[in-house]
Amino acid sequence: MRPTITPCLWFDDNAEEAAEFYTSVFDGSRILHKMIAHDDWPGGKIGDVIMVDFELKGQPYQALGGGPSDPFNDRVSLSVTCADQAEVDRYWDRLTADGGEPIMCGWLKDKFGMRWQIVPEEFFQLVNDKDPQKSRRVMQAMTQMVKLDVAKLRQAHEGQE
Repeated sequence: MRPTITPCLWFDDNAEEAAEFYTSVFDGSRILHKMIAHDDWPGGKIGDVIMVDFELKGQPYQALGGGPSDPFNDRVSLSVTCADQAEVDRYWDRLTADGGEPIMCGWLKDKFGMRWQIVPEEFFQLVNDKDPQKSRRVMQAMTQMVKLDVAKLRQAHEGQE
């Protein structure tokens, strides 16, 4: 049974390449189905891959090869909660490779223009501390970072900036 709500990501002409890239970045991910055009269509021609259904760690997505349209922007991003700094580093390195760009505060843009937030799970624990001073220090430290650094977030939490 298909999920009733699935994020659909619109790519100019490289939906298949994007889906294959994303499934290679995240363990436990896979391509489910590729829809091939059986006739020429407004966004392309017969034989094109129009839509790719894929999963990233169990979350379904669709990649649409819809032809040129508005580029991705900061209004939509995919947020990845990471177990530790090693996982942050691994996803950061893979997603910024080959033309991706670091942004700030744990955000990056991949080579397809999709925005991602790569956030260590511990950040949420530290920033949600009941002590407002600790929480404020963590938030201030995070806003000075590009890629989030768990050790520096911990230091800020403890007032060891």
